[in-house]
Amino acid sequence: MLSCCPLCQEKGDIAVHLIAQCSALMLVRKEIIGDFTLSLDTLSDIHWLLLLRFAKPSKRLHGA
Repeated sequence: MLSCCPLCQEKGDIAVHLIAQCSALMLVRKEIIGDFTLSLDTLSDIHWLLLLRFAKPSKRLHGA
């Protein structure tokens, strides 16, 4: 069973969805990572420091 995103209510893999595709986080994603949405192919190329910078303002990823 797929989970539902607590921010935009879309169903899917929540961790990947939040980092790469959630519409509620697209402005933060654009500001920090440089694009509104990310494909799974480009997600693996993003430096982990950018992902950490994205985690804090998203307020959705544990440990941020």
